[in-house]
Amino acid sequence: MRFLLPTLLLGLLPVHAADTPSDLLRFSNGDRLDGTFSGVKEGPVVLWKRSDVDQPVEFKSTQLRQAVLRGGHAVKPFADLSSVALNNGDRLPGTVIAMDASTVTIDTPYAGAVVVPRNRVGMIAPNPLGGKVIYSGPYSEAGWSIVQPKEDEAAAAAPPLNPAAPPPPKTEGEPAEKPMPAWSYSSGSYYSRSGNAGLIREVGMPERSLLRFQLAWKSRLALSVAFHADLVPAPEIKGGEDQKPMRQEFGGVQNYPKLFGNAYVMNLYPNYVILYRSGYDKDGKPVVERVQSGTTSIRLSETGEAAVEIRCNRHSGEISLFLNDEFAMQWTEGPEVAGAPYSGKGGSIGFQVQGLGAQVRISDLVVAEWNGMPDAARSLQTEDQDIVLLANGTDRFSGEVSGLNADKLQLKGRYGNFEFPMSEVAEVRFARNRLAKNSQPAADLVAVRFHPFGKISGKPSEGTSSSLTLASPIAGKMSVNLDYAVMLDFKNTNSFLDDWDPEF
Repeated sequence: MRFLLPTLLLGLLPVHAADTPSDLLRFSNGDRLDGTFSGVKEGPVVLWKRSDVDQPVEFKSTQLRQAVLRGGHAVKPFADLSSVALNNGDRLPGTVIAMDASTVTIDTPYAGAVVVPRNRVGMIAPNPLGGKVIYSGPYSEAGWSIVQPKEDEAAAAAPPLNPAAPPPPKTEGEPAEKPMPAWSYSSGSYYSRSGNAGLIREVGMPERSLLRFQLAWKSRLALSVAFHADLVPAPEIKGGEDQKPMRQEFGGVQNYPKLFGNAYVMNLYPNYVILYRSGYDKDGKPVVERVQSGTTSIRLSETGEAAVEIRCNRHSGEISLFLNDEFAMQWTEGPEVAGAPYSGKGGSIGFQVQGLGAQVRISDLVVAEWNGMPDAARSLQTEDQDIVLLANGTDRFSGEVSGLNADKLQLKGRYGNFEFPMSEVAEVRFARNRLAKNSQPAADLVAVRFHPFGKISGKPSEGTSSSLTLASPIAGKMSVNLDYAVMLDFKNTNSFLDDWDPEF
């Protein structure tokens, strides 16, 4: 039986001040309800408060998909970006303060000291990313825009091929056909299912930037990713004295300047990657040029998912691509290369799916400052060796991490024992064969997601609007301060297929 209460209340959504965004409840059937998260009680049952209802409304968590808190904004920011990744997919923001052969202790601002088994820790990152996070999300549609290619606009406005022909007859009772949106937002992700419109956002990419996102796709992957884009529209081209100014019309890859302005656009396919410069010449005509690279080959499945990371430096002209934390390829731009300056003039990002049949999901997106670190410890992760990558981006050591002593990481290596101050360690990847096997997660787990990244999952037992008691299958029982959270995910899953239903 379809749950009707949220639908009945949708017309009663109150208007909130811009500086105090309300919470948003999303239901499994697609309904949405504005209001305020008021807590959790045994069941688990979520309590939801509204100004037009005297008492909090109760919803079973099985009916819910997520609760977005305060429009995706945290009340309290984290002092630093250190974190610990568990082998069940959880990532706990916090600082490692103790470690031995059996346990790792993490100091967290939202749950105090959290102790987890050592064989459940896949990675610790004392100094990740190399700089501050500029943007993470998407937690809502706010700030994102959809732009339509010129040929799509022309097609929509074009007259019928035979104006004298009557429109086709409609079957009585047949509902009006609604066009499917090119991009749709749901549960912290953007989906592209039809059309080739662009999805863009100004994020303020700095001179040295890191753009990272989780990509999932069905059918054959064909995705364009724009970065350091200025979103400048096509300039007006003036005709004769009696002619009005015109806008440039162009299609194919020549569409990139219209969508993204002056930018770099990376095209990802299952077997290869192409990087383009996008912009306009002195006459205002669109210019799209391919950037040469020593290799263009990658290997991705026809349907699947991958972590995509682009690192770019406007000053040096360096652009690198990483897939699933492994180096894929690099380009070098700049005045010293064929006299072509760095084409990316702005701080925006954008996405466009090539082809009408492709289906793509974009999630877990982070834009951060980049410290120039050229590699990641994951690229050398092995079955039987721990890998320590230092913050200078070049030095890495392998062996067995034995513990932590006075804020120094201890490593037993083949050629000796080492100690590294944690302030100089970027990340540590632990050997795969020393990690415990994951069991099937319980269906009633809820994930608390943090800003700018991170999550912890567990079974909720009780809570208020400001805290939630969780029983984590790895970390045990804890009380989580929701001032640091931006979302409660009631359909917590790591499978990219679970939310890809045709009724979405």
